[in-house]
Amino acid sequence: MNNINIKILFFSFFILNGFLGQSIFKPATFNPSNGGLEPKEYKKGLSNISINGYYRFLGVYSNMKMQYPEMGNIKNSLFIGDDSNLPELNLTISVKPFKNTSISTDLYLWNPMTGSDEDYVKGLLLGLNLYGSHSTRYGTFGVKTGGIHWHKLSPLTFASNTGYNRYSLFERNPWDPNTRQIFERYETFYDNGALTQDIRWGQQAFHGFIFDGNDLPQDFSFSLMHGKSQLNGGTAPLPNMLTGGRIKKNIGDDFISINGVRNKTFSDSMSRFAVGFNIITSEFEINFGKKLATLYAEIGMGNYFSPNHNGKWGELMDIQLKLNKKLTHFPVEIRYFRISPNVINNNGAFWNTSIQEFTQNISQVDLGQAPLLFPFASSVLSIGQMTNNRQGVILNTDLKFGRNKFTIGYSAANEISALSNKITYGHPANNIALSRFWRWGFPSNVGPYGNISKIYRGVYETMLISDSITAKGFNTVEISYKTHFKILNRKVMLFYLGGFHSVQNSFSIAPKFSKNSYLQSYNHQLDLYYSISKNLAFCQYLGYDRIYGGNKTERNIDTDNPKNQEGFSYAFGFDILLAKNTGLYIRHRWMKYNDYSYEIDQYKGMETSVELKIFF
Repeated sequence: MNNINIKILFFSFFILNGFLGQSIFKPATFNPSNGGLEPKEYKKGLSNISINGYYRFLGVYSNMKMQYPEMGNIKNSLFIGDDSNLPELNLTISVKPFKNTSISTDLYLWNPMTGSDEDYVKGLLLGLNLYGSHSTRYGTFGVKTGGIHWHKLSPLTFASNTGYNRYSLFERNPWDPNTRQIFERYETFYDNGALTQDIRWGQQAFHGFIFDGNDLPQDFSFSLMHGKSQLNGGTAPLPNMLTGGRIKKNIGDDFISINGVRNKTFSDSMSRFAVGFNIITSEFEINFGKKLATLYAEIGMGNYFSPNHNGKWGELMDIQLKLNKKLTHFPVEIRYFRISPNVINNNGAFWNTSIQEFTQNISQVDLGQAPLLFPFASSVLSIGQMTNNRQGVILNTDLKFGRNKFTIGYSAANEISALSNKITYGHPANNIALSRFWRWGFPSNVGPYGNISKIYRGVYETMLISDSITAKGFNTVEISYKTHFKILNRKVMLFYLGGFHSVQNSFSIAPKFSKNSYLQSYNHQLDLYYSISKNLAFCQYLGYDRIYGGNKTERNIDTDNPKNQEGFSYAFGFDILLAKNTGLYIRHRWMKYNDYSYEIDQYKGMETSVELKIFF
């Protein structure tokens, strides 16, 4: 933490202390009988001290019968620890010196098991945080400063994508909680369509100063922030800040707001060349007929500037109309989005695919500063994830027939400008297992043909188009099915997820599944969960994906054929509740993958993972 943030921390602390009209520090008592040597006495010390956290052990053993040549001849491996270096032990220590003021810090411990004492990792995860609030007749005001806070303004300014809850539950996330009964996690997903998420869900990490005001006169509220996001952090001495804010007014069940963020840093030590972006939007929600229909929209302007980019402004918008099932017999969402190729915001709910962002010099990278992301090219995405340089229509609905539940999503989109001759896509059946081929970091251009890049808990592959560069069209259909029944008087949950994608050389209302398309992708995932007892559940997974490159995409020199890929995965496991807040999760997977056009792009093997998680 730099000196500026330390000053802000203590300045905010004493302001809140003054608001509350009391002091932590009590005067020392003087006792003449011992020559005035009696130590200071505190009439009232700190109270409400709490320590909580979790311990998480994760071990992964793999046995590969066939693998990529770059993996060498090592067929068996045992890895202890999370792929993204998340800690084994995390402690959060909190204290409330006053009724409305909290201070918290944390400590994490992690052992990479290299055999060297010097490699034992320990430190602060979210840092030293100060939270304070004060209620008056004019409203409730709060301050957050120091450390790292999770915060949200609006989806297009400062937030992350939350999606439509169409995903497999078989592979656990590091943040997944233990439940009171082991089967409760799957029942919740069936009932609500979403799982209980941690405080980070839909929010972004922020380090700096946040000032909020709620319950203000005339139903106003505001949020102001100044500091660093996760993409412009680091210890480089150059000016490097993000500033944002939001003013919101509630009007009954409706609201309207103005939101904005500005990110600015410098690429040189003389602070002459600025790099960053600006976003300003208006967000509103209007409900009709006792919420029979809801219109939500966020519309605004943004730009990106750097030494090699002129900073031209562009539009961005996300408009959603939701129709209640009382009006249409089943809920319907109609959504339109458009984000200009000139708009970049690496802290918003959309990706950059249009501008090769300015890379700062290596000295700043060495200091831990990585302020900008590189583009993902023309990406095949799940419904709900947006990118710039794209506009499209999204339809979503939920259907229920007895115990059978369906959610169906459809998307048709196209690029605004023709900028890239690349397409990127994923491999859903073995996505997490494939990402474990490369430990310690997020390498790009790896794999047998140098076209795979690792991201958090997954990978994406890049495919070249041999056709002239055009504004490509994208179509996606997603189907989720959920049901439950009983076997031997024990409850069974069955979940299916299917995804169907096509990419072609122009906009299309319907998917084009033919060789004239640049890409066709089909994937199926089937989860089954059987409640053996309240403390034991059996889990089963089946995944399959099929991906075809079109006639106008890259071809293998030896076979003269485009990509022709098939992936398969079968897995089973057990969830075991060992004690209150203590869970053991075992997974075993067989996997197989082959590109029939590219000889060495294939792997086959199995892996077993064991996770022990204790909350306290």
